[in-house]
Amino acid sequence: MNGSRNSAELGPVEWAVVTSHLVPSGLFVRLEDSDEEAFVDITSVHNHPLCRNPEYWPDAGEHIRVRAVGRRPSGQLQMSHRESALDGVLGGLPTRDPSVPPGLGPIERAVVVAHRDGGLLVRLVESGRVCTLPAALVSHRRAECAEENWPGVGERIRVRRLGVWPGGEMRVSCTMFTDGPVPGPPPSFYASRTNRAPESVIAYTRTLPAAVVGRVREAADAVSARDWDRAEGLTSGNRLDWEEIDDFMTTYGYPPYTPLPDGFETDMHAAPLHGGGNWIDCLLWTEVERPSDVEISLKITPAPDRPDRLNTAIVRMRAIGFRHPERHDQKPRPQGPGWTLPSRTTDAEQ
Repeated sequence: MNGSRNSAELGPVEWAVVTSHLVPSGLFVRLEDSDEEAFVDITSVHNHPLCRNPEYWPDAGEHIRVRAVGRRPSGQLQMSHRESALDGVLGGLPTRDPSVPPGLGPIERAVVVAHRDGGLLVRLVESGRVCTLPAALVSHRRAECAEENWPGVGERIRVRRLGVWPGGEMRVSCTMFTDGPVPGPPPSFYASRTNRAPESVIAYTRTLPAAVVGRVREAADAVSARDWDRAEGLTSGNRLDWEEIDDFMTTYGYPPYTPLPDGFETDMHAAPLHGGGNWIDCLLWTEVERPSDVEISLKITPAPDRPDRLNTAIVRMRAIGFRHPERHDQKPRPQGPGWTLPSRTTDAEQ
C-alpha cells in the first residue's frame, strides 16, 4: 500500500477514536480493532476544502470512520476520513462542490455571556441565540486562546456560525473568515457544468459502457416519475428512503420532473470505484429548469455472482445550484457535526 489517494490498494473501512489534534497538520486517531495509533492529515479530513479547517475537525474522543491509504515515512499508518475514500471512489468524488459548508453562516455580532470549561458562551445579537465558542476558536493566536486572555463577559465580538454539533449545541468561531468573505470562485464560474469537474473526469465519463449509462437513465427516470415501485426494483442498498428523496426533490427542484433527455450525459460525471464499478453524479430534469439543481448520486457495480448484472444504489442527493443560497445540503448527513442551516433555526430552538 502506498500513500497515493489514487491507489487501488485501500485498507478496509474501520472505526477509530480521535486522540489529539496537531494543528494545522492533521489529527491523531487510535484504531479500535488493533489499538494502533494512526494519523489523518489535513487533506484527508474531508472532501470539502473548507471542512478541512480545524474548526470542523472531529473533537478528541469522537468516534469516526477511517480507511488506510498508506504509511507515513515514519512507518505510521496514514488514514483518510474523506467521504470519497470511505466509499472507495478512486481519485476523489467526480463533481466539485461549489457550496459553502452547510451551517456556515454570515459574519455576526455576539456578546460574551459566560466563561466555562473549554470555551465561552455567547449570545448572537440579532437572533438572541446562545452559542458555544470553543477556546481553540477564539483567535488564530494561541496565547489569546488561553482562558486568562478570553474576551470578558459583556464584550462584543465577531463570529460566524459553524453549525449544530451532535449534542445539539450551535458552535461559532472567531477564526473562520470573520475578517472577510469566504474565499472561492464566483458563482459565474460554475454556470458552466464543465467547470464543476476536472477534464480527466469528463473524459472518463465519456467512456462509460452503454449498459451503465442506461441504468443511470432508468433509475433517474423512475425517481423523477416518483415511481417508487419501479425505483425499488432497479436499486438496492439505498442510503435514503423514498420519503426523504421525495422531500428533497420537492424542496430543491421545481416540479414536475421529466425523463432525462437525449444527451443527458453532458450533465453527468463519473469516477471509478475501488473493486470495480462507478460512482455517478447526474442532474435530474424538470419542465422549468432543464436541468434542475437536484443531483442524484448512484453507485453502480457489477453483481458479485453475475458480472453482467448491475447493482445500483442511491447514495446521495444534493442541491448544486445557486437558487437556494445557504441551502446546499446532502443526505445522509456527514459522520461529524449534524449541520443545520441558519435559515432553519426556529424560534423554538433559540
